[in-house]
Amino acid sequence: MGKASKRRTHGGRQAESAATRFARRDARLPLRAVLIALVLIGMAGAVAWFTSGLLMRVEPTGQPGEPARFTKVPDLPDTVGSLPAFERVVTESDRLLRQAIRSGASPDTIGEMAGRLGDLYQANTHGGLAEACYRLATDLTTDNPRWPYLLAYRLQERGEAETVTPLLERTVELEPSYAPAWLKLAENRFKQGEFDEARAAYERRLALTAGDPWALLGLARLAIEVGEWSQAESDLLGAIEAAPQFAALHRLLATVHEHYGQTDAGDASRQRANELGRFYAAPDPWVDGLIAQSFDVDWLLLNVSRYALLDPDLSRVLFDRARSLAPEDPDVYVVLHEHVETLEEARRALETAISLDNSHPMAHMRLGELLYRQGEHDQAVELLRRSIHLGADTADAHRYLGLALTALGRLDDALAALEQAVARAPGDADIHYSLAYALQRAGRQPDSTRELWRVLELNPGHELAARALAIGNSGKEREP
Repeated sequence: MGKASKRRTHGGRQAESAATRFARRDARLPLRAVLIALVLIGMAGAVAWFTSGLLMRVEPTGQPGEPARFTKVPDLPDTVGSLPAFERVVTESDRLLRQAIRSGASPDTIGEMAGRLGDLYQANTHGGLAEACYRLATDLTTDNPRWPYLLAYRLQERGEAETVTPLLERTVELEPSYAPAWLKLAENRFKQGEFDEARAAYERRLALTAGDPWALLGLARLAIEVGEWSQAESDLLGAIEAAPQFAALHRLLATVHEHYGQTDAGDASRQRANELGRFYAAPDPWVDGLIAQSFDVDWLLLNVSRYALLDPDLSRVLFDRARSLAPEDPDVYVVLHEHVETLEEARRALETAISLDNSHPMAHMRLGELLYRQGEHDQAVELLRRSIHLGADTADAHRYLGLALTALGRLDDALAALEQAVARAPGDADIHYSLAYALQRAGRQPDSTRELWRVLELNPGHELAARALAIGNSGKEREP
């Protein structure tokens, strides 16, 4: 047989391996060296594939005309230049991530960098880009629970449920002590009708945060879903005792009362819920803390007030960041005056705001209100009138102008200002009380009494109005 016929064949095709051909081509190379070379070639190919898979476009795989899918590293947003400081930071973070990919950094390293880039995007209202980065971080890292959790948060915001469950399960596996993850897992299970699993997750959160009103609210909803109304009532009453200002508890308790035919109790619980106002989500440090990476001063200042009671430490961090980003922005000092400890500090903050912008309507209004409270009525009138002229044509501006004028004995002007306040906020009991007080000072007792009854219609628990009516409106109403 010829040389060629001595080689093994399979299906009529030559079956000699690439390694053998490589060895025959240069018999001087030791076999071990050949194998090492092949391994290195394979590794280089794998690195090239990994890099291109992260950085390059992927060809369309769907129907004709379907847009191409892009890589897991998103392009910078077109609007990045609207905040120059953000542009500098995010551009550098994006560059370093792409550099790490090209240089063959470890998956964990790339994943962590992608996750931190996602944080920047999430903090600066680029949620879709954040999601892409969190996906990459979740795919590449093995032991950081933040990335699957933040990806789950993004998906849950979009209303997804099934894809969220494994991400949250991975989170609690990696970090079983993070209570917010158990709450989100419980809520997600509940939405999917998996009540036993939801109950277990709610109870796990309760074990981590005893008396937690959000977990008790969830358990009460579960109890109602399976017809355990007595258990729901017990959970809600216990939660209300611990968190009486949590409106959602009172609202659900109204449903329980109505189930039992207790109409008056249901109405009272619903009214209480309406008085308390909006629902607040449970604190979530991994999500809430991202705000501290924002470059939007207005957004930071909005959240300073939002977190003032929920998380005072975070509120201070957000304020300090806003001031560092915009030390000459008068809005920074208007917000500051709400969170200092003394009236003098508040006054200095507002005076600073006005020194930075002498046409700032809210700074003038708030300083006018403060000076009224400090008894400097002439200056208060001047500031409040200027604030209205500048555009702060609000019920509060007219109210405090009226009160300052009342204190100066300029009662006709005071009543005119307070009537303007009532016109702008007819449902505000405190403004009606201020008008009643000025009417009493002007000697118009019947009109004052009518306003006091209006106060109690709007707020049956208004103690000053009730006391004034009890003593016959005898000129002893207290100053608002």
